[in-house]
Amino acid sequence: MTKIAKQDFIFKKHMSVGEADAENDKSFLEECFVDIGDYEILEDTSTPQSIILGRTGIGKSALIEQLEKNSDRVIRIEPEELALRHISNSTILNFFEDLGVNLDIFYSLLWQHTLSVELIKNKYNIDCAQAKTNFIDSITALLSGKQKKQQALNYIEEWGDKFWVDTETRIKEFTGKLEASLKSSIDSNVPGVTFSGEAGAALSEEQKSEVIHYGKKVVSSVQIEKLSKIVNLLAEDIFTDPQKKTYILIDRLDENWVEDGLRYKLIRALIETIKKFRNITPVKIVITLRTDLLDRVLDKTRDAGFQREKYNSLFLQLGWTKEQLMRVLDSRVNHLLKYKYTSGSVGFSDVFPDKIDKVTSADYILDRTLLRPRDAIMFVNACLIESQGKTEITASIIKLAEKSYSVDRIESLKYEWFVEHPLLDKYIDVLHRRNSNFKAGTISDDQLELLILELAECPESNADIAVKSAHSYMKIGYPSSNAYMAQLRQNILFILYKVGVVGIKVNGSSSVKWSYDRSQDLTAKNIENTSIVYIHKILWRALAIDKRS
Repeated sequence: MTKIAKQDFIFKKHMSVGEADAENDKSFLEECFVDIGDYEILEDTSTPQSIILGRTGIGKSALIEQLEKNSDRVIRIEPEELALRHISNSTILNFFEDLGVNLDIFYSLLWQHTLSVELIKNKYNIDCAQAKTNFIDSITALLSGKQKKQQALNYIEEWGDKFWVDTETRIKEFTGKLEASLKSSIDSNVPGVTFSGEAGAALSEEQKSEVIHYGKKVVSSVQIEKLSKIVNLLAEDIFTDPQKKTYILIDRLDENWVEDGLRYKLIRALIETIKKFRNITPVKIVITLRTDLLDRVLDKTRDAGFQREKYNSLFLQLGWTKEQLMRVLDSRVNHLLKYKYTSGSVGFSDVFPDKIDKVTSADYILDRTLLRPRDAIMFVNACLIESQGKTEITASIIKLAEKSYSVDRIESLKYEWFVEHPLLDKYIDVLHRRNSNFKAGTISDDQLELLILELAECPESNADIAVKSAHSYMKIGYPSSNAYMAQLRQNILFILYKVGVVGIKVNGSSSVKWSYDRSQDLTAKNIENTSIVYIHKILWRALAIDKRS
């Protein structure tokens, strides 16, 4: 196509097509939001999809921001403001957890209580004592003669004086009631027990059995029936107009709002609570979860009756095609340069060269992303940085920008996967200066032996599969250790496949498998020495990959 004349235009310092995170990207999101079918499903309170699922940078927070912007009744809950560290630091609750008392019911009730009160507070604008009194009067009149709803009314009256206070205070109050009930029960039935980790270890087996018995009894009886009546009340008597939709939005559950062990249990309990609240048709609880965090939650909280399939209907799995990502880039380039670059609209192809290395600029850039909006935005921003003071973006500028972009994406990957694979940088280093595709077996034993020494320094507890292979190798003598060497090679390549930086062609009759293709079912054991490994182009510049192979 013919390029628009740009003699009078110069790319300026600090030009960008957006920020990496949705919170700081509001000006672009407002004008450049691209809906690829996910928003309509999310906005519909009658559909079950409530958990926005995907990798970092895939657009989860952008969807929530858009939903909040377009909706009249929105309750935003920030995880760090919930005072859940109070639970983590509770001597009494930790005492019972350490003894094996399952507090999952309590965690579920905590969410049910928190969300129910937030919904009522929002619905009736309860922000002071008088507003609370007015609400109690109106709800009492509404339930007059409905004996089955009396428990719900009793619960509301019991917590009525807390309705207008902040969420943190209510959670502390709710937790305090459980702590008091647990302490009272043990003081009455197993006198002399002190609540600390050391005390739990010092209990006799008989005492321990009694403490566990009474602890379970208290937890299983706390507020369950009353709270279930509250959810029914919300569904049958309060939120009855399908046109008046209310959304509860919870983002950033992957951040450090409470220690990991408790966080996994609380997220699992939140997922269960979302299922319970599905009966309140005009209400939708929407949360965002990274795929790897969901996997850890379900793995760490797995129980005997666990079935992942029963959660699948709740997931809104995000994914993008090249064509959809081009819509994002076109919209953002236009928002940045409209009326600056030309008198009208302008798109990606108007400012980027037609070809780079015999492919279109669009393909060149998108082939170096993990098909996530954030990657594409960051690459274009890198090009804009290198174009400062220039009148056009050339192929050489794009290649110059690619180096810093590639390094930045590796750092981003290491951060994204740090909890699950803290030594990911060591695994990525295995690819340094290799051909763009190579046989798995060419990762030599000598190279792996050096890596084993580094991996074995990492504690085996909670380690990933590569570190566990390294520890196994160190424990087993020759020749049995050869099997663990092969297993380590498989596990490292599988981790690299899982995070998206390599594709695997298992054998001559198979296609190249990439983790972002949801139809793929590759396992570490499928990877053979003859399997072909394809390094993703996102790494080529940072790792000095030889692309001539």
